Amino acid sequence: MKNLILILIVSPILLNAQITATIDENGKKVLLKSDGTWNYKSQDTIKFEGTGIWNIKYFVDDFGDPTDSGYISNNSRISGSFSNSATSNSKLNTYFIVSNKSNVAIKLFEYAGRNAVKAYGAKQFSISVKGGNGLRHSMAGTMYEGGDRLYFDRSSKKNHTSKMHSILLNGGEITVVIKEQDYGGLTSYRFKFNADGYINAFNTLFK
Repeated sequence: MKNLILILIVSPILLNAQITATIDENGKKVLLKSDGTWNYKSQDTIKFEGTGIWNIKYFVDDFGDPTDSGYISNNSRISGSFSNSATSNSKLNTYFIVSNKSNVAIKLFEYAGRNAVKAYGAKQFSISVKGGNGLRHSMAGTMYEGGDRLYFDRSSKKNHTSKMHSILLNGGEITVVIKEQDYGGLTSYRFKFNADGYINAFNTLFK
């Protein structure tokens, strides 16, 4: 860490209190303690207003009429890329489907959205996620036989909360890398998006 040079005029009354000082080099603030040590001052979090890329939608019945069962999805495609034994870095479109905190799924559309990825037999995936706070997470995913949704695993059997749901709640720029476990893991998907506003959409629909 670079040495910090701080010039302060301190009143004797403040000697036993914490003092806020600004580091001119990068604008960060630190708290100076009476014992000569210091810590970075936490910044106030600015709450995101609105729902960002997220939209509340409703499932339909056999007649095509909306039901009262809602879900959260991105209001426009999230673009990315995919590679397999036949192509490399081809265009990918993805859509989230969040029906509750335990069921977080995505639909993958290969070749610029023309081909939906489907499972003729159950498929297992390994998933790596870099959250908005920079932390990296590893999890698993499953696409069930006859389905076209990849479900993220749950962080705990006890609370039945999807780990991906917890990551989405924190917002920020999120990067997702998915690799199919079958056939030597030759098929992979990668996309990035901003999750700000997800928590507002979730609270509006479910609370």
